[in-house]
Amino acid sequence: MSITITLKQSGYDLSRLPEDVREKLVPTMIQFCADYAHKEMTRAAPRGRTGDLKASIVKEVSALEAFIGSRLSYAPHVEYGTRPHEIRPVRARALRFTIESQVVFAMRVQHPGTRAQPFVRETGMKLVNRVSELWSKAFREIVG
Repeated sequence: MSITITLKQSGYDLSRLPEDVREKLVPTMIQFCADYAHKEMTRAAPRGRTGDLKASIVKEVSALEAFIGSRLSYAPHVEYGTRPHEIRPVRARALRFTIESQVVFAMRVQHPGTRAQPFVRETGMKLVNRVSELWSKAFREIVG
């Protein structure tokens, strides 16, 4: 689950700016958006039992694009939730778990499903709402 940030020009014609400003403005804007999204997504991600999902959120930034998210295989299941489903052992002959201090073995269990915890979508919406503010901040930093 991730957010990829790319900028698309509309409205103001950036070609009217001096070349040195243009060359710095877009990468600065990408960096500001990536920083904000990383901070917000890390805050919004559910901690869970281990904290692995929250700890797995990365920020990878290039001059014209940024990736913010988790590459954990179960991140989409947290984001979108799951339907009720059956769980069977994959690498063992039985499932082993504990219920009220009692170790239990089973050949299969019915999982009730999980509710969605849309931490990526929430981050995306917050970022969209902050774009003009971040653009102004980037412009002030470059132009002065």
